Amino acid sequence: MAAEPSVRSNAFIFYSLATVSFIETSVPEFVSTLNQMYGEDDEMRVWLQETWLPEEVEHGRLAKDYIARVWPEFEWQAAYDAFLARYKPRCDVQYMRPSLALEALSRCVTETQTAMIYRCLESYMPVEELKQMMHKLSSEEVGHYRYFRKTFDRYNAVEQHGVISRLRTMVARSELVRDEDIAFAFEPLNNFWRSPPPFETMTWEAFLEMSGDIMKRYMPVEAATRMMFKPLETGSWWRDRPVKALMSFMVKRQYPQLGSEA
Repeated sequence: MAAEPSVRSNAFIFYSLATVSFIETSVPEFVSTLNQMYGEDDEMRVWLQETWLPEEVEHGRLAKDYIARVWPEFEWQAAYDAFLARYKPRCDVQYMRPSLALEALSRCVTETQTAMIYRCLESYMPVEELKQMMHKLSSEEVGHYRYFRKTFDRYNAVEQHGVISRLRTMVARSELVRDEDIAFAFEPLNNFWRSPPPFETMTWEAFLEMSGDIMKRYMPVEAATRMMFKPLETGSWWRDRPVKALMSFMVKRQYPQLGSEA
């Protein structure tokens, strides 16, 4: 299939798909670490191996294959190796949350943000093939979120982490999605081309700015807030109201470009 000219010359689409391909392809590193953490939880380990791992790896493959077809001059493997050398140490168990409940909660945050990013990209993409790809990825990330939330609920019934502890975990992980996961994936993208790319290259700052503009236009804020808020519910309306206010503040802090819409 020939590359759609409007896609091949679109720098933002390239950078978006490349970061997706790197982060999703690296999921086996996280599975190895989570298997260590949840070593006595047979249900969790089976789900990680038989559902999360293959679906995430497939996400990476879809993005990688599209890049190979549309931007064949990009040296994907060399760029990925450079990314993984920087990123793999951050997947070590020492960087995970201090309890099984809070680690599951941090995964909820990642899956929520990833699902919403894919939802925005689905709306932005100019061709049906990419819209369908992003729709598939977003839908499956929502499914992953639901399992991690169930896991959090199960462990937190024993660990009993309060709202403040949960909120701190969520804020910390939310910021790492942008400042570590996506930032590390972006770093090598301008350095591994066999010939000049068919677009003007972007800086990290320019990519963030355009990402913010697209999120402001397409972000389903209600759905994102609802997913992020769910693990903070206390069951008492008089406590949930200030928690919702804190959640709104967190969304605005992470996505300041959304302004009052959040």
